[in-house]
Amino acid sequence: MPRYFLTDILIFWLPAVIIYLFLRKKTNSLQKKAFWINLLIWCPVTFAAEYLYLWADIWNFSEEFDPLLGISIFGAPIEEFAFWFGAPVFYTMLYMLFDYLDRKYWHRRKYAR
Repeated sequence: MPRYFLTDILIFWLPAVIIYLFLRKKTNSLQKKAFWINLLIWCPVTFAAEYLYLWADIWNFSEEFDPLLGISIFGAPIEEFAFWFGAPVFYTMLYMLFDYLDRKYWHRRKYAR
């Protein structure tokens, strides 16, 4: 059982989809544009970081401890990309959720004085 992949899905992707479904009608076009710009910046950075860490031998992957799906992208297992691309999406969605809750329920101004 690919525990690493399932953990990535449950920790990052599933909550991100749930938050997206909650916020999709509550965000304006500027917030949506900022979301996509953020991802356009962070996803390539995380992609490069993955190969930098593999090249520097900071970590490696072993089927002995955790079975992998067997799909690789340039030598890195697909599970790593579920993590590296899932984390920026999840944390950005979480930030947008907290921003929404702050504005709606705690009546804070958009910018602090």
